[in-house]
Amino acid sequence: MKSIFQTFFLIFLGNFLTGCGGYLPSAPTNWSANSSEKFVWTPPDEVALAERRETQQDLDNLANEIERLFVNQASLEELEDSIEESIRKTNSNIKSTNKKYSDQIQKEIDRNKKLQSDLKEARAEFEKEKEKIRRLSVVKPPIIFSTADYNSAMRAFSQGNYSKSLKIFNKLGKQNPPMFLQDNIHFGMGSSYYRMKKYSSARTHFQKIIDDYPMGDKRFNSYVMLGIIDNMQGEKSRALYLLNEALDKNPPERMKPLINHLISSIGKESTHASN
Repeated sequence: MKSIFQTFFLIFLGNFLTGCGGYLPSAPTNWSANSSEKFVWTPPDEVALAERRETQQDLDNLANEIERLFVNQASLEELEDSIEESIRKTNSNIKSTNKKYSDQIQKEIDRNKKLQSDLKEARAEFEKEKEKIRRLSVVKPPIIFSTADYNSAMRAFSQGNYSKSLKIFNKLGKQNPPMFLQDNIHFGMGSSYYRMKKYSSARTHFQKIIDDYPMGDKRFNSYVMLGIIDNMQGEKSRALYLLNEALDKNPPERMKPLINHLISSIGKESTHASN
């Protein structure tokens, strides 16, 4: 832009100086001229000089204006360069700022996703615990032991209805009976099985009384019943072992004669069998 104005200015000045100055050939010429072609120079009058001065002044003013425009253009170009540099720096700062905030925004997005995932897991865990509490809060009515059922089982047994007594005793065993009756119920079940000739099932309940209720009043009765079952099944040695074990454990006085009598009877049977 500067070079264009400088060139224009020089061309203009050159044309101006050429137009205002006279031109004479450097060497004599051989021009032939007649009287009509001869030029007679006469000094310009005041009017012509005034016009020339006015024209010169206009040209000077024009040259000054061109110089002012040229200088102003140089200032504008410097300002334009400064603005372009400022824009470049601003764009660079904007890019840097955009990247910075873009990274921060992405971090916030990732953090929010993590929080949402944690919240989802927490809600699922809460629902699980809530369900546990709900289940625990549902209180099942306690199973109340029925003395009427117990009496019915004993009555059925005494009447010889062993399948019915067994069914009722089994039901009583699931009613959380009091401790002092638990061995009685097992003894009733074992005796019912015994009467129904289901000796293996009967043995299970009698043995359970010996193992689990050593302080119960049906313990030594169970020894006797096991001795009877073993003797019936030909296990006389085992029967005698169990009965003698019962004597060693100091049974009640009322039980001792019964146990001794049974031992004696099995011993006699063994003697007769050997003879």
